Amino acid sequence: MKNKSINAVWHILLLCTTAVFVLLSCQKTEFMPELVGEEVPYKNEASQDVTQLLTKHNEAKVFLAAWQKSNIVALIKAAGVNTKVTVLVPTDNALKQAGITLETIQKMTTEEAADFIQFYSFLGDLNQIKLGKYSLMVRSMLKNQNYRVPFYDNTEPVGRRYDIYAYRHYLAVKDGDLLVNGKSKGKLAYEPATNGGVYMLEKVIEKPTMTILEALIADGRFTFFVESQRLSEEMFYEKMLDDIEPLWGYRMSKEEFLSYYPEARAPYQRGWDVDSGPSYNESPNLTLTATFAPTDDAFRKAGFNSVADILAFNAKRGDVRYDDIYFEPRGAYPTDTLFSFHRNWGRVFATKDPAYGIALSNNTVFYSNDLDPVLLNDYYVNVGGSGQVQYAYKMPLSFSKNANQIQMKVKEAEQAPINIIDTDINTVNGPIHVVDNLLLPKGFKLK
Repeated sequence: MKNKSINAVWHILLLCTTAVFVLLSCQKTEFMPELVGEEVPYKNEASQDVTQLLTKHNEAKVFLAAWQKSNIVALIKAAGVNTKVTVLVPTDNALKQAGITLETIQKMTTEEAADFIQFYSFLGDLNQIKLGKYSLMVRSMLKNQNYRVPFYDNTEPVGRRYDIYAYRHYLAVKDGDLLVNGKSKGKLAYEPATNGGVYMLEKVIEKPTMTILEALIADGRFTFFVESQRLSEEMFYEKMLDDIEPLWGYRMSKEEFLSYYPEARAPYQRGWDVDSGPSYNESPNLTLTATFAPTDDAFRKAGFNSVADILAFNAKRGDVRYDDIYFEPRGAYPTDTLFSFHRNWGRVFATKDPAYGIALSNNTVFYSNDLDPVLLNDYYVNVGGSGQVQYAYKMPLSFSKNANQIQMKVKEAEQAPINIIDTDINTVNGPIHVVDNLLLPKGFKLK
């Protein structure tokens, strides 16, 4: 029965979403080309390898110096004798604008040079014909041992449930430009090599160093968004302890409460930051997704002039309580619903199979070029796994464009589409897009 359900789910995906993107986001490799019309035959007639291509480029001397100083050729060979590599090569001028010169490279150790080169390199032969308007994810050769993500290739020992995180690049083409992580890196300029290929970049790719939560805090525009969630979590536990005290005859600590009810409320950091704790030692600790972050001004437009106003709204409209009949925490705050659309694709309303629960999470890492109604409005946010086909969860958000302005809203909501005013703030676990209003679901009242 499970196999039939899975097959039916794939059938729905292929019919209802853009075929390439479904394949890209759902299959283990996450490395599929866009299919538009008939496949164009491609014949690699290159006569030079990647190193030789780099040597002939006068505008890539700095990158070549790093390539030669590193042990990248040995690393590629170690992956397999016939392994191919595609390299994203920033020009000397691009690196100069980022403060990287020949002198910078000379001061690097071999390991530092290898890290630099691996960030711009990925295994496989990705020619330009395989790129389209929607993002194609490739995993660079550079890994970060601090992060663990759900496995895709399953080459690790049996029983391992994660891959070590590799820095990702999301590639697309728009108006003749090569997009990397939603941002133009100059005109598409590709050269095939006998062992892969080279894309020349007019701008560097900035390596993300922060998680979504760290980036939101560092930005400074999202204080209401972050702090209202952090303090609502504290308010939740205070309410629980207040309710329990007369029933149990003493005031327990938060730690003792969590020993009885460890999943009473999901930590506000979960999905945004690195998950930690004993239960995550052998599991993925990083969620890859996109976030739609409302600015402080967006809250003011909605009538909240301070974080205290948001907390008061939660206290007044929420039904958080400790149930003295069933002896368990109950209820939620109204902003739990609101914020689910901003940070978790409205999964608070996700359909659940009575026997198996919510379906598997689908890819939700979308950069600005992916925020397209054709691609996303009928996309399945959760699909597959053990759940039956009818319990797949379709995209609850509607995307549109007004001239060049990307807009979005919750489907069937009375609210007019809101504007995405800043895009593609890249983090280790995905992009942050900035919105100028709160996303209000159907029937939700702020007053």
